[in-house]
Amino acid sequence: MTESYDTQVQGDDEREDSRRLSLQEHQPPAEVDGYTVIRQLGTGAYGTVWLAREDHTGRMVAIKYYPHRRGLDWSLLSREVEKLAPLHASRNIVRLLDVGWSAEPPYYVMEFVENGSLGAMLAGGSLTVSEAVRIAREVCRALIEAHGAGVLHCDLKPDNVLLDSQFQVRLCDFGQSRMSHERSPALGTLYYMAPEQADLDAVADARWDVYAVGALLYHMLTGRPPHRIPAIQQRLESAETLADRLATYRSAIRESPQPTAHHAVRGIDNRLIHLIDSCLATDPAERLPNAQSILVELDSRERHRARRPLLILGVLGPLLLMAAMIPIFVNALRTNVDVMEQRLTADRLESNALSARLQAGALQSELEHRLIELERVIAARETQSALEVLMTESPAELAQQTAQLHDQQVESRPAWMKLLDEAHQRVSEDNFSHNRSPDTSWFLQDTTGVQVWRRPFNPDTVGKNFSYRDYFHGGDTQYPRDNIPQHVRPIEVPHVSLAFRSLATGRYMVALSIPVRNQQDEVIGVFARTIHLGDLQSHLGQRLQGNQIVSVDRVIALADGRTGQLLDHPWLTPDVIQQNLDNLDNLFRQLKIDLLGSGTQRSGKAGSSTFKLETYRDPVGALKDESTAGYRGHWIAAMVPMQNDRTPWLVIVQENRDVALRPVVDMTSEATRTAWIAVTVSLLLMGTVWVFVWRAVTRSGVAGDLTLSAESTGTLTDSLSRNSSD
Repeated sequence: MTESYDTQVQGDDEREDSRRLSLQEHQPPAEVDGYTVIRQLGTGAYGTVWLAREDHTGRMVAIKYYPHRRGLDWSLLSREVEKLAPLHASRNIVRLLDVGWSAEPPYYVMEFVENGSLGAMLAGGSLTVSEAVRIAREVCRALIEAHGAGVLHCDLKPDNVLLDSQFQVRLCDFGQSRMSHERSPALGTLYYMAPEQADLDAVADARWDVYAVGALLYHMLTGRPPHRIPAIQQRLESAETLADRLATYRSAIRESPQPTAHHAVRGIDNRLIHLIDSCLATDPAERLPNAQSILVELDSRERHRARRPLLILGVLGPLLLMAAMIPIFVNALRTNVDVMEQRLTADRLESNALSARLQAGALQSELEHRLIELERVIAARETQSALEVLMTESPAELAQQTAQLHDQQVESRPAWMKLLDEAHQRVSEDNFSHNRSPDTSWFLQDTTGVQVWRRPFNPDTVGKNFSYRDYFHGGDTQYPRDNIPQHVRPIEVPHVSLAFRSLATGRYMVALSIPVRNQQDEVIGVFARTIHLGDLQSHLGQRLQGNQIVSVDRVIALADGRTGQLLDHPWLTPDVIQQNLDNLDNLFRQLKIDLLGSGTQRSGKAGSSTFKLETYRDPVGALKDESTAGYRGHWIAAMVPMQNDRTPWLVIVQENRDVALRPVVDMTSEATRTAWIAVTVSLLLMGTVWVFVWRAVTRSGVAGDLTLSAESTGTLTDSLSRNSSD
């Protein structure tokens, strides 16, 4: 055991004696029978401590000598022996083994504690929170035993806390201790001494030891005692007398702010901070009453810390479970959304395909009807005979005759012209009565491609050669007008032409053409009728679109299966075509569908396949025009070719993908919203439950601690009272 701080009032003589003692050689003051002194362990103001070996047992002991032969020395020895004697059975207090009252100098023998003092350990730096709390708990147990025996230590400091071979605490140096009934003052060590203790008129109080425990904890955690700063140290050193020094210490502690360095210690918790603050309170009334209450608080803290992982797990467990369930829910939702999207897409594709087949059939019937009308006109015996005679004449003469007689009365026209004019008039009236789209023109060509008759008459086309047109040769190609191949021949079978731009109107149209044959089954000409694409939309579209199209979100369009040319589309109204007359060629070059991408073949032969496209791009939407904005984005489309080799067209029924899949989006949004509501409600319920649980646990813990503290305090008070009365 070592002592590094003054623990007793000394005068000038005593200080001089101490100085002389420090100059003495390291020899024991006296030999003790039964013990062999080995070496000095430490020197204090009023005694020295030596390590010795007990001769009979060989165990190591510590011998404390009181070399001064004055009454004060005897009082110190008797006081310490008096306090240690009743505590000999304590596991946390150094045990008294022997006393040499009559020896010169007097001494007492106590057990040797191998690992030195806490002060020596703290010289190497601060301790961890767990180690500091462990030592504080053992110090409190020692104090509880001492207080239970009516002994107040009054000089608790690191040098008076020894550590055995297992680093368990042994409290020592009871030279300044007081019995609970004593009224004399006891001065402790600066910075570990309560401010009210620094008074020569003070009466010993258990709360002095409470303050010292707080100071010990503070020192172990921060590496220095509380309030020990240069400013206070300088004031203390400048004090001339003991009374001045004590008064300076009292005022410095009471005027200084509460120390807070322990608040920043790594790993410290609020309960421990509050405990240290309570122990170091300058007002004794605000301080914990005794060591038992400190131990109760430490036990309560330990129980709280033991419960905290369970409470945290109780909070985090459901949260972790919920967090684990969220990916499962998201994955399940995504899977269900994908399945629902696939099913809905398949349903919409099948619905669109059915609509396309119905519309293709309706349009096929319409075109077949128009071709049959042409064939019926030519098949009439009178017409066939007239045309057979007609085609033997010069094309130039026929064209001139047509130009001269087109505005004459029907009765004055030749028979062939009268028959064709009457057929044209009859079919036009029939179209009007049945609300069919009107024909743009009817015309007749000879075998060289020269137009010999046209209704309505147009001087810009009658007499001109149109053998380069697809409706004449049926080669699915529009040849350059000035570079017609020599092998071009008139069609042999009825034909639906490619879209072309009319020289008469400047608008794009298609032609339905049939061959004209003589009695020898030789082709002697081509008879055709045309219709503008705009009229195809506004009139044919009534049959094609029907009442199924109610918005731009669902579109029925028509394309040429040979070239991908878009023939009919809701956007291609007559007004749009009229506004783009100057740029029609460029416009129609852009309005082509991706036949290869859609799986449609480019051959002119129509098949029976239905092409279903989960993602389709409307070519109208690719145009840089504000009016086409509604046709942009992705579509679900079905393409159905005409079921006739003479009509190589595709009917396209397309539906806005976002609109078609809106039920999936709505379901996903609703499911997500419901899930978040469920999560939020669950969190609120869990939070509410855990608030009540936490309060219940906290209140029960506090109530238990208060009960235990009250019982312990009452027991200790009774013990102190009995010792006082004794």
